[in-house]
Amino acid sequence: MKNVYLRSMLAAACAATLAACGGSGGNMFLSGSVIGLAKTGLILQNGGESLPVAAGASSFVFVNLVKTDDSFDIKIKQQPTGATCTVANGTGKANSFSVSGTVVSCATTTYTLSGSITGLTAGGLTLVNGASGGISPLQGATSFTFPAVADGSTYNISVRDNPAGLVCKFQGSTSADGHDIVGTMGSGPNSSLALACAPK
Repeated sequence: MKNVYLRSMLAAACAATLAACGGSGGNMFLSGSVIGLAKTGLILQNGGESLPVAAGASSFVFVNLVKTDDSFDIKIKQQPTGATCTVANGTGKANSFSVSGTVVSCATTTYTLSGSITGLTAGGLTLVNGASGGISPLQGATSFTFPAVADGSTYNISVRDNPAGLVCKFQGSTSADGHDIVGTMGSGPNSSLALACAPK
């Protein structure tokens, strides 16, 4: 009889310990997909559990398991550096073998990349950033702007087409002909570039 009493007390103590640690009999993973996460620092949260998500991840899985009818509420606890993420289908109740309908969509912050132009006395100038579409400042323009360059990305602004009768070169270019300028986009607008055009 004494042994039965001790075993009952031990079972009760174990149950209390499991409950305190979150061991509530859950057997389902709370997970979802991640789209467009190119930056570090994202942390998701569900209740009292936080989950860091690495840059480049395409999915996430919380450590704590859930059981049928458990409520969940997945939120952004911390945004990535230089990006913004949103959560879709992040709230509900668990009702299947695994809960995986949540989608976290992220977009890297973009900024303007611009600079000055001197000597643009003719039309026909075209500037490009890598393989992206070009911009064509008009004759007499004194500046140029690329409107959306991603935070932390490498830019390579080059002269694709020179104006009629002119040659345009970037100040600070490391190329032999001065037709391009390379750098890394910071966490804010950059207006430091300078392009000088002169007769051939």
